[in-house]
Amino acid sequence: MFKQSKLSSSIISAVMASAMGVQGVSADSTDLTRLEEVVVTATYKASLQRAMDIKRHSGGVVDAISAEDMGKFPDTNLAESLQRISGVSIDRSGGEGQYVTVRGFGPQFNTVLVNGRTLSTDNQGREFSFDTLPSELVSSVNVHKTSSAALQSGGIGATVNLKTARPLDIDGFKTAGSVKGVYGTYSEETSPQISGMVSNTFLNETLGVLLSVNHQERSGRSDEAMTRGFLVNTGIPEAELTNSAENVFVPRNYDQRVNFDERTRSGGNLVLQYSPMDELTLTADVLYSKFDIETDVTALAHWFTSSNLENVVTDDNGTVVHLEQNTGFATDFLAQTFNRKSETTALGFNADWGVTDSLTLTFDASYSESIVDDEDGDADVQSTIGYLNRIAYDHTDGADLPSIYGFQEANGSVGHYLDPANTRAHYMQRAGWDTEDRVTQFKMDGVWDEGSSSGLTKASFGLMYTAQTKTNTRYDNTYGPHCVFCGYPDSPVGDGIANQVVFDAGSDFLGGLSGSVPTQWLRHNAEEQFQKLEDASGISFDAIRQGNSYQVEENTLAAYFEFEFMGELGRMPFTAHTGLRLESTDATVDGTEAPLERLVILDQTELLAVTSVPSPISANTDYSAFLPNMDFKLNVTDDLIARLAYSKSMTRPTVDQLVPAININGTTQGGDLAASSGNPELQPFESDNLDLSLEWYYGDTSYVSVGYFKKQVSNFIVNHVQPLTFTDSAGNLVTDPSTGDITTIYPGQDASEAVDANDEVAVFGLTSPSNGEEAEVDGLEFTVQHAFGETGFGVIANATFVDSNAELDVNDITQTFALTGLSDSLNLVGFYERGPFQIRLAWNSRDKFLQSLTQEVGSEPIFVDAYDQWDISGSYDINENVSVFFEGINITDEIITKHGRYDNQMLLVTDTGARYALGVRATF
Repeated sequence: MFKQSKLSSSIISAVMASAMGVQGVSADSTDLTRLEEVVVTATYKASLQRAMDIKRHSGGVVDAISAEDMGKFPDTNLAESLQRISGVSIDRSGGEGQYVTVRGFGPQFNTVLVNGRTLSTDNQGREFSFDTLPSELVSSVNVHKTSSAALQSGGIGATVNLKTARPLDIDGFKTAGSVKGVYGTYSEETSPQISGMVSNTFLNETLGVLLSVNHQERSGRSDEAMTRGFLVNTGIPEAELTNSAENVFVPRNYDQRVNFDERTRSGGNLVLQYSPMDELTLTADVLYSKFDIETDVTALAHWFTSSNLENVVTDDNGTVVHLEQNTGFATDFLAQTFNRKSETTALGFNADWGVTDSLTLTFDASYSESIVDDEDGDADVQSTIGYLNRIAYDHTDGADLPSIYGFQEANGSVGHYLDPANTRAHYMQRAGWDTEDRVTQFKMDGVWDEGSSSGLTKASFGLMYTAQTKTNTRYDNTYGPHCVFCGYPDSPVGDGIANQVVFDAGSDFLGGLSGSVPTQWLRHNAEEQFQKLEDASGISFDAIRQGNSYQVEENTLAAYFEFEFMGELGRMPFTAHTGLRLESTDATVDGTEAPLERLVILDQTELLAVTSVPSPISANTDYSAFLPNMDFKLNVTDDLIARLAYSKSMTRPTVDQLVPAININGTTQGGDLAASSGNPELQPFESDNLDLSLEWYYGDTSYVSVGYFKKQVSNFIVNHVQPLTFTDSAGNLVTDPSTGDITTIYPGQDASEAVDANDEVAVFGLTSPSNGEEAEVDGLEFTVQHAFGETGFGVIANATFVDSNAELDVNDITQTFALTGLSDSLNLVGFYERGPFQIRLAWNSRDKFLQSLTQEVGSEPIFVDAYDQWDISGSYDINENVSVFFEGINITDEIITKHGRYDNQMLLVTDTGARYALGVRATF
């Protein structure tokens, strides 16, 4: 069920009351000729009309978003605009839209193009981050929900094509710009955002130049509570379980933290066009975006070790709702950074040539690269101080958040966890991935059009070659000095810890949730702490390149043809397309693997994986795909359109799934020995797609649409877990030193002294992927867009309901496959635009969905709870050139929550607060 607050209900009622109280529906018929004659002065309404026009006249099922004006997109973020389309949902990062899910298929299942070209991504995989591109650089977005032979493959969910402005499409000189300040309710800071665009044509409009630039800064704060995961049936002593359960789920940890973000996004787009004759247009363009996020985190952390737990109580599902830990427990204060330094550049050249009156050829060459520079390991820096402690975790009351109480030191004293004199250095980590993604693409497309209006009216054909290289290089100090001070040694202590202060999160910290939440803890400076420990130990804590780095090269050759037919069926005009796309892909995987040599004890909770010298690995794979398509559009009347479409589509495996190297993921005492590897033999996902829709266009900007879709997907990739043991360079099985007679080391004692003859063989759970599963997804999409005559009021409402035969049975811990991302969604937008005034209120709601089958630790699922968000924007035109505007994002301060297999297995609570902006925009 969708959650809906009282404030949300009130806002819905107000919007619907104002909209439904206005009479006067226009029912004029609409055709292409009439669309060219309509003059719409209201910019938001004009953008809706352009988007409706694209949807109406497309061959397949296509939804679109159009800029209101030059450099002015409906929402502040591309993903947040896309979520207004039926069937499209988004995932947020720092309160900002980042990834899109279409018809239940997540970001890795959607192909994202810019001007029809593949764009490199700053992620380790294929998914595209929409927050890297400022919305001001984009003029329109088309979401192709059905496939055609001319579209590039890869999008079982959809193909999303972002289009940037072209100067020859703009008459003469035009310039636009805006300046605004953005205020965050939690950061309580105001940050600047500036954008500008200028376009002009010369030489009798045969030469055009367009330049757009954008710079945004934003200071943000988010409050969080989190658990890294729930472990299943680990080594809790049976005598400490106060009740029995078939399966026992114990939290790995429980942290609460405050994230301080500094986001800086700068970008630009330069386009040159030259049309020396009507039959030829040459276009060269460069797109650039730089996106830096600096995240400073302070956290209070509690770590649980199953073998040390006492008085453990589970509920009926086996979830641990109470535990105590009197030995080996750590109360820690974390200073972390999660920085993201992304840079994307895209170059392109296009020649559109009308060879004859019937034949048009288009040649396109492009290159793009995305780089995440993280050789310093800034993406995951963690400086941990703390002390051994006694504590109790309690979630028996069913509150939103569990309670932590006790805060006892080993000597029994209470209340000293805020005393800097008690802390010790514990764990020092620098880690991150340095990513480079490079895409080179050449395309030739042709259209043969004799101008006939019936029978075979058009033939399209083309060739495409794409070469993509993704390099992910790991930098960290995991196998180096990060645990020189593990085990809470006696030195350094007190003033040996850098700049300890008592941090106060505020009385309203996670105030919208029930549960006992401490609001004060110790905070320190991570970089200064690194320097202090380096000075004390004489050892560098710098990140270095590690063995689990890899590179994947993919070369794809594609060819296609497609035919268009027009005619009448019972005096009803129809248009049909049928085609075939053929693709051949060769992939090469190169990397290194560092074999496990031994495990040593670090402290009462952790083991250290010691590896030998990395060795090279290499693998090759190839596959071909035959992707037919057919769509049929029937004009039942001038205003009523029926559609039928069939296509076959594919999505390639993610990059990391192809790498055969074995990586060590978990070495925690108490049953958490985990490893993973990829599989270079993986084949692409394949989907047979069916779409049916009926669309009624009854006004200039008004229509109703209902659609049904069905996808039969095969070759789903499933992770399997199997036991794995390692053999060292001497041929001996690697053992777990925490299982024998000596399970503790002391300050000054060598870790190897914990090894004894009774140590058990270390058995890891190896997670690896393979093809094999099938799934069926079907759903309904409803859309209503209605303008209330000439009143200026309008409403947009859509709903998507999706279902699958591959849903997760939460009571079956052996189930290894379920479809992620499936969820129902609702959108409601009410707007008023008349004269100098414009205001828009938007509500988006997404139902609960399965996000992942694996948590940060372990192989348990992640569910995202139902979430709804209200946004508002408005403007006033001072004159025909200048307007002032305001924006509000998440104005009801909704909170994102995630849980594990059962509702009370809290994994993440994120509260980002609201954002407001005030600015001035000018167009000349």
